[in-house]
Amino acid sequence: MKKPSKPPPPEVLAHDARYAAKLVEALSLLISQHAAEHHLTQAAVLGSLSWVLGRMIGAIARDGGTDLERLGEFIVQQLRRAAVGEFGRRSYTLH
Repeated sequence: MKKPSKPPPPEVLAHDARYAAKLVEALSLLISQHAAEHHLTQAAVLGSLSWVLGRMIGAIARDGGTDLERLGEFIVQQLRRAAVGEFGRRSYTLH
């Protein structure tokens, strides 16, 4: 059994957070453009993203010896936070 590792220092987390936010924006734009170009439904987009997350969780658990259930719970928490945050944002439309 693996020993739990120490959490990374705050400066590493801040660095990761900045680049993670940029990745979120870049992926959101790419996904929106691809979905519009190929006339994908919202269900198709969400299904595809779920599939990608599932594959990534499985690979991380397999290759890193991490608990699959714990990773799944983490992803559900992150999804919930993101959805609540987005729901609370004001929607802007261009005219």
